Amino acid sequence: MNNCVAVLIDTVSIQEYIFSSNKLKDNIGASFIVDNIYKDQLKRALEIVFKASNININTWRENPDIIQITQNKVEFEVGYIGGGNALILFKEGERYNRVEKAKEFVRTFTKMLLEEVPGVKTAFGIAADFNLDKFEDSMKKLHKELQMNKNKFFSLVTLQKHGFTLDCPRTDESAEFDKKDEEESFISAVAKAKIEVSKKARERMKECYLKNYENEYLFTDEIDKLGQQKNSKNYIAIVHIDGNKIGEKFKKCESLQEIRKLSIDVENASQSSFKRIIEEVVDKIKKKIISKENGFYLSSEDEKTVLPLIPVLIAGDEVTFVCEGRLGIWLAEKYIKELMNYKIQNSVFSACAGVSIVKSKYPFYRAYLIAEGLLSRAKRKSRENGNSSYLDFFVSSGGCSGEIDDILEKHFSTINGNLHFGPYKVDSDCDTNCYNDDSLKYLKENIKGLLKFPRNKLMRLREALFEEKEIRKLILEEFSVKDLNLPKLPFKKDYITDLWENKKTPYFDAIEAIDFYPEGLLNE
Repeated sequence: MNNCVAVLIDTVSIQEYIFSSNKLKDNIGASFIVDNIYKDQLKRALEIVFKASNININTWRENPDIIQITQNKVEFEVGYIGGGNALILFKEGERYNRVEKAKEFVRTFTKMLLEEVPGVKTAFGIAADFNLDKFEDSMKKLHKELQMNKNKFFSLVTLQKHGFTLDCPRTDESAEFDKKDEEESFISAVAKAKIEVSKKARERMKECYLKNYENEYLFTDEIDKLGQQKNSKNYIAIVHIDGNKIGEKFKKCESLQEIRKLSIDVENASQSSFKRIIEEVVDKIKKKIISKENGFYLSSEDEKTVLPLIPVLIAGDEVTFVCEGRLGIWLAEKYIKELMNYKIQNSVFSACAGVSIVKSKYPFYRAYLIAEGLLSRAKRKSRENGNSSYLDFFVSSGGCSGEIDDILEKHFSTINGNLHFGPYKVDSDCDTNCYNDDSLKYLKENIKGLLKFPRNKLMRLREALFEEKEIRKLILEEFSVKDLNLPKLPFKKDYITDLWENKKTPYFDAIEAIDFYPEGLLNE
């Protein structure tokens, strides 16, 4: 029997750690830290515990079919790393009492995190009798142990706050007298760690995504340099994307080799898809679609063009990026469609997205929570419709706060019904006639049709959605006289004649999105 001791590491509250600051530089640095603990600190902790040097923690990725721990001289092995998790295997037997070695590793690793990257929370599951021949059952037990430990232990990874301590302006932690930011403000150790690695984070991003463009383009860590207009239309989009049922696929893996290959396939698909949307953006810049003439004010640094987007988190099937507000919906759709070119365990890689479009000065974490809530709405719709890919978006021009469902219920419901029509299906436009009224293609066709409306008439149409049926009819007749007819799409006629059907209307979203989907990108 192939028994060993297994340690499953999970990074807890990743989103809270990464997105808790309103500074993009901090968010990028935090993401780098979370990713790097499984590259740097993990490697060094193993080297300390086993008194070794130059340990290769990527052997599992280079040779996923080979399980080295079954060989005589191998004392430990990285099972896999991915999606904020890592599985470490320690040999067990008469010559090797590895339970204590596993505990020593946990102590060494967590102490290193406390000292070097305060604020990062981890949880561990340890199985003393992990059976590689019964991998699926063993992983279930290990996950159960991990979850139990999460519920039992709430680790303190930062200094306790007291009434006489100064608050850090960048985090919710206590500021420390020996730590300052670039503005000479006292900050917490958590914020300092994020700031210090932000430059390294940008360098890694360049290596991953800009190899073909490093002499022409670069990423920024300043949110005001994403190409926005410097007026009332100064918006950014936070795009949060997650694969459909990928977690279930991991849980159903029957062997270590299978989970390794799945982890590699998911990561490759995510990385490749993001590279493709970078190529799309560069292409549109070169074609002058994304240009000053079309309202994009791209910045320059060191004679290079600052790209109007930047990745913040790419961890397995979970991706978050920030971009100029008018690119959010387009890039989310492009990314999902790129993912759908990949097969994951013989099925199409489907995913859902939430796109939060907010003013550049809007609190970043609150904007992220809106994107997360929109993603949840898209996921619910996906589960109802055969695991399809869906996208939902929300434009916040004011100060709405709270859960997105509560916001829509409180501020976007009328006696006629719900103004918000999404989520929208991404994978239903296989040809020009193959789409439903909830498809993203329908939304784009609606936007195209409304582009002929003068601005004041668009606002009149928006107001009509709040009116009673008789008044709506008069307004539509007024539009008809002026040859301003609503887009004739092959769907329910009540949308054209009454604006509403079954308490739903597609026009509010289209009017909201008209400023956030440039005409030059509608046919892309």
